Amino acid sequence: MDDPGKGLRRNLSHRERQLESQRFAEVAAIIRDRRSNLNVDTEREVPRELIDELLGLAVTAPNHYRTKPWRFAVLTGAARQRMSEIAANALAEKGGATDAVLERQRTQFLRAPVVIVAASAADADPIKDFENKHTVAAGVQNILLAATAAGLASAWRSGPAMVDEDVSRAVKAALGLDPTDEVVAFVYLGYPIGPPGSREVPEPLVTYLES
Repeated sequence: MDDPGKGLRRNLSHRERQLESQRFAEVAAIIRDRRSNLNVDTEREVPRELIDELLGLAVTAPNHYRTKPWRFAVLTGAARQRMSEIAANALAEKGGATDAVLERQRTQFLRAPVVIVAASAADADPIKDFENKHTVAAGVQNILLAATAAGLASAWRSGPAMVDEDVSRAVKAALGLDPTDEVVAFVYLGYPIGPPGSREVPEPLVTYLES
């Protein structure tokens, strides 16, 4: 006797495969569409609810030791100018920076209406400390991809506040971060008013080992 549920199970399996294929195509398209773009409307606010959603997605990134290393600060409004001045003043006090570099520091966080500062908590265990930074970086990619899907332009930037100890110390204190936290990314977000620049996507360099 034929199993009356056999055809149904086969159809469900086919629909499931279709769904999987569709989901893969959608995710792949978002990944390919994601481009750094600072051509944004600096006056148009990004809803707080959307920012919270993006941060909620960031902390779903892989976290092997469950250390929860993500530390975030969100700059909007006048806080962007204040933080830019703090970075510029700290760099000026060190000496040696050109006027052009200092001017870029004074305006760096004004290029988008929202700047998310993503930092990694330190850990006494060197392996956990190493993995923490990559966990935060993975969370940043979650933010960038989700922002793309939400119609936002985004860019991942760095700067002296990440690599210069004196500037970083001043910026972290102003952000309320721990002195031992490490800033991993400044993520600029805004609604696009123009396309991103062109770029060449490289071919992956892969070695397959089969024996």
